[in-house]
Formats: sequence, structure tokens, C-alpha cells
Amino acid sequence: MVLTSVSGWDVFNIVGLVLALAVLIVLIFLKVPVIFAVPIAAIVAAVTNWSTSGTGNIWYALTNFASGTGTTFYQFLFVFLLSTIYGELMAGLGMAESIANFFIKIFGTKASAVIIVITTALLVYGGVSAMVVAFTVAPIGISLLRKSNISKKFLPALIALGQSTFALTALPGSPQVNNIIPTSYLGTTSTAAPVLGIIAAVIMLGLGLTYLLIMIHRSKKKGEVFEEELVPESYKNREEENKKLPNIILSFLPMVILIGLFMLFENVSFGSYSFKTQYNGMASVCTAMFVTIIYLVIFGMFIAKQKKETWGIIKKGSVDWVMPLLNFAMIVGFGTVIQKLNGFSVLVDMVIGLGSNYFVAAITVCLLAGVTGSASSGLKIALNSEALVDSWVNSSMNMGALHRVISIASGGLDSLPHCGGILADLQVCGETHSRSYIHIFMVTVVIPIIATVAVCTLASL
Repeated sequence: MVLTSVSGWDVFNIVGLVLALAVLIVLIFLKVPVIFAVPIAAIVAAVTNWSTSGTGNIWYALTNFASGTGTTFYQFLFVFLLSTIYGELMAGLGMAESIANFFIKIFGTKASAVIIVITTALLVYGGVSAMVVAFTVAPIGISLLRKSNISKKFLPALIALGQSTFALTALPGSPQVNNIIPTSYLGTTSTAAPVLGIIAAVIMLGLGLTYLLIMIHRSKKKGEVFEEELVPESYKNREEENKKLPNIILSFLPMVILIGLFMLFENVSFGSYSFKTQYNGMASVCTAMFVTIIYLVIFGMFIAKQKKETWGIIKKGSVDWVMPLLNFAMIVGFGTVIQKLNGFSVLVDMVIGLGSNYFVAAITVCLLAGVTGSASSGLKIALNSEALVDSWVNSSMNMGALHRVISIASGGLDSLPHCGGILADLQVCGETHSRSYIHIFMVTVVIPIIATVAVCTLASL
């Protein structure tokens, strides 16, 4: 489809999608609960995409929303449950604070922000799911910011920089899904276009850290300090309890167990059994997390001799995972509604009609990721279009360079306020859009788009 063949009704449908996204973003910023905000936005999308075939019918849209939400809740249930218990045990047993003390002793309090970013990125590049890593890093990050007296509002952006940018999409060899998806469609490998990937990573890490360090410096000059009253209850300062912190080796051990077992289960088959084929590919990380929790429970009850505290943390963690997952699942459910509507199909066809070059490919994936609120969804939708992939493969573009371009591009507009991962990060860190999102936006939207433009330019030369 070319631009001249788009009807007035098609344009209205596209405007309706934009309006629905705007409604959702505004409602989220106004702190309207996601359980109300998302259905309202879905209804707006349906009303502005009405058709006699039913794809714009309100109840058709709400049914798709419920289906997408339910499917996502099922897919990520154990990941969120186990991650929450793991994170709260790390904080409640003092291990997160022990690790924070260790880093500060070596690098000093001024390096707290850098430590959080690099730790997160290493976990992501090491194979820990980007959805899980926030639960792992948050308790350590809170302890680091507390000791550095840095406002907690920066924590989600610091985690997001390591979680959702260069380690996820740019660095060659990343095991994350955003880097793996293009391989089966373009005939490439996870190390495609390594030079372009490294250049993009340097841009994203360099500009992202520079921005955040400048903002933190300005925040301190304004007299802003760490807000202990805004810390989630499970991450409260253990120093108030006047308890001895665990040994640093025992504190690091859970992370070693988690990463080691995850890499083992992800890459090794046990006879005819493979964890990678179980539970939608989530069995590897979930099993590794479960074993790590067993270690933490044994440590808490028998080594630290805190049976009552350990059991209390487990009971609390078994409840605290529900709202982060529900919010995340409902946002994905909204994306399911969007993908079924006429305006979305028209938008995809319009972009395909623009031609085949690196910039158009990047714009295509970036827009689709923005509309769905998911980098991986944007990639999958684009690559599932046979016409689009054929036009790319038959063009003069290098497939390795194209792989890197669209992988990096997927990590741009996906981080708009309705992104499920952003909602989960904010909730885990005990923060809100109004306090933290501007910094998230700069490091996960603006700067990755700058990196995408740079890589497209270099690939075109």
C-alpha cells in the first residue's frame, strides 16, 4: 500500500489509535489505576476503528484485551512470583546492603549510579531475563542510593539504562530475545554487525550515563536527598534494626547461583529433557530462581538464624508480585487489542510502502514497538510480514547490518509510558511516572533513537 491509496476512513482509524495511546498515557500520568486506564483506552481504540466485521466492536476489543492479559499473566506468573520473593529475601536478609557496602568501599559513594547501571547490564548480557533483572538489582540499588544520599527517583532510569538499551539490543552476542528474533528471519547470527553494535552501545551507555550523572548532580545542588519514606516496605533500611550484615561472599552467592544455573539450564540438555522447551521458555530462569530461593531460605533460617523474619519475607513476597504482573499483563493486553484493529494494519502497510532501506526499516520497527509498547512485539510483527521481509532480503541492504539496525530500533519507542516493562520497573522501585519517567524517557527513548540514526547512517555508507 502506498500513501495515496489510504482512504479518509483509514486515516481516521490511525488517528484513533494515536488518540487511544494518548488517553492511556494521560490516565497513567494522572495515576488512574491501570485496571481502569487500559480498558478505557481499549474502548477508545475500538470506537475509532469500528467495522461491520467486528474488529472495532467494543466487546470484541475487550475480549481480545482479556485474552491477551490472561495469556501474559499465565506466561509470566512464576517469573514474577519467584523474582519478587528472591528480591525481598536479598533485601530483608541484608545481602543487598552488604553488596552495596562492598561496592562503595571499593569505588566510593560517587560511583553508585555507575555501579547500578553496569551491574544491571552485566546481568542482562549474562542471560538473566530483562523482565527479571529489575527485581534482582532494585534492593542493591536502593541500598547504594541510600548510602550515597541520591534521590530514589533516579533508580528506575539507572536500572532501565542497563536493562533496556545497549545490553539488550546493541551488544553483539546478547542472549536476549531482541537480538535473537532477527536471526531466524534474516539468516544472521547473534553477533551480526559487531562494529555497528559496539558503536551503538558506546553511544547509549556514554550519553545515558552522562545525562543521569548531570541530573543527579543538579538534584543534589537543589538539596534533594534519598527519600527513605518512599522505599517499599520490604526494602527498608536494615541498619535501623541494628542487625549484623551477612558476609560478602554469602551475599554474592545467590547471584552466582542464579546466573550459573540459568546459563546451565539454558544451554545444556539432560538427555532428552531440555529446560528451554518448558513453560514457554521460562523454565530455565524459573528453576534457577527457585533453587536460589532455597539457598536464601536455608541461609535465613539456619545460618543467620532468622526463622521468623525469613518466613515473614516469604509470605509478603508471595503477595507482592500480583500487582506488578497484573499491570504488565494488562498493558500487553492493550497491545493485543491494537494489533487486531484496522488502523494498525493500515499503519503497517503504509510503512511497508515507503521502500526498503535502513532508515525505513528502523522507522517501521520503532513505530510498531511504540504502538504495542513492546520491543520484541514490534520486531515480531515486522518480521512476520512476508512482504516486508522479502523486500528487505531482495534489497541491497546487508542482512547483518539490518539485523543490528532493527534490533537497536526496537528499543526506542517501546519505552513510552504504557510499556509494561516500565510499569513493572516503577512498581518494583516504589516510584511513579511523574517522579521518574522523564529520566527513563531520555535514556530509553531519546538516546536509543540517536544511536539508531547513527547506526543507520554508518550502515548506509
